[in-house]
Amino acid sequence: MIVFEEDSCIKCGACEGVCPSAAIEVGDHIVYCDTCNEDPACAKACPNGALQVDDIAIDEEGNTQVRLVFNKSKCDECGDCVAACPKGILKATDDEKLPIKGFCVMCQQCVNICPVDAIGVPGVKVPAFRGVEPEGKIYLDSCKGCGVCVDECPADAISLSAYGDEVVVDEDACISCGICAQSCPWNAIFVSGDANPAKRSKEIKEFALDADACIGCNSCVEACPGDFIKAKSDLTVDLPAVCAACGLCANVCPVDAIALDVERGDACASASEGIVYNAETCLFDGGCALKCPTEAIRVVTARGMEVPSRKKDAGEQSFAMCVRCGACAAVCDKEALKLDSVEKEVDGELVERNRIIYNPSKCDVCGDCIEACPYDMLHEAYKVNLPVAGFCTLCEKCIEKCTPGSLCLK
Repeated sequence: MIVFEEDSCIKCGACEGVCPSAAIEVGDHIVYCDTCNEDPACAKACPNGALQVDDIAIDEEGNTQVRLVFNKSKCDECGDCVAACPKGILKATDDEKLPIKGFCVMCQQCVNICPVDAIGVPGVKVPAFRGVEPEGKIYLDSCKGCGVCVDECPADAISLSAYGDEVVVDEDACISCGICAQSCPWNAIFVSGDANPAKRSKEIKEFALDADACIGCNSCVEACPGDFIKAKSDLTVDLPAVCAACGLCANVCPVDAIALDVERGDACASASEGIVYNAETCLFDGGCALKCPTEAIRVVTARGMEVPSRKKDAGEQSFAMCVRCGACAAVCDKEALKLDSVEKEVDGELVERNRIIYNPSKCDVCGDCIEACPYDMLHEAYKVNLPVAGFCTLCEKCIEKCTPGSLCLK
């Protein structure tokens, strides 16, 4: 079976991309077939013997590991194996050649492609553990110089002199929003001591090579931190189906022969100080959002209505709020938005907490703050006294309205 050291994983998805039987899913956590510790439940459940347990030699000494073998001719697609899979990785598909996917065949392609050696095989290869203990406001560890964080930083606090060099962070300009750490393809930047930042989802929309334009210089091969790109004998290169999508290859290509288009998911708004949200007790009724005077909370109710906008069919129930990161204030050259602090009593002790203050008389509604907001909270409100809304003043009116106590001050 294969094993993962998830704390070392950079969630690049390369293992998922090369797995021939779709036995790995890379998301917030890694879900993969571990053959139920060499006692596969799917094979036991299969009434026709379409899924069988086999042993495969994994080294020159003849040591073996369990793998799963699928015989399509014996499969009647009853679904018993899918129901039996304890991890939910086994799935029925529309693929005529392979109607069942998600079982490990021990090909070890995932082990071979992992750029940080986070995947191993017991008795053969121990997955590498990367223990990082971030220090200070911003901590860099083995930066690859891809520049993703530079483009994603809402406060323009990160710079890069040349692709491949280590980034430089202006700590005075940094607002500790964590977008860089959540976006970094190589887990090389950390904010305020967070060793395991939540990673943003990403989807590679396009990753293509213009073979006619390629000159065979191999700049991309040498620059790729994960050794994903391979040189070919015809003076072109092979691009991987899935990789960390850092864009370093496209940026160093002297003839622009590589096109990469990546769509990143929303950043994860988290706050450990100020107003803190508990999802487990939330009723998603939207009362807090309606009570907030600056529309700094957005709730999609259980019925799919977004509050306070009252948009219908907004999707699954969810909660979002301004976490007072200060990105809006950092880009406002009119000083209409400012990051301020206020004393609050927490557990009987007076402490300072950040808040956002807004002066509409200085605002020309240019939209820079709306574009800079990492969490998509700021928006035009079309009100004379509040043309821009979505910022938290820490007034605590939402806490007063929240009956189940899902919101509190910390």
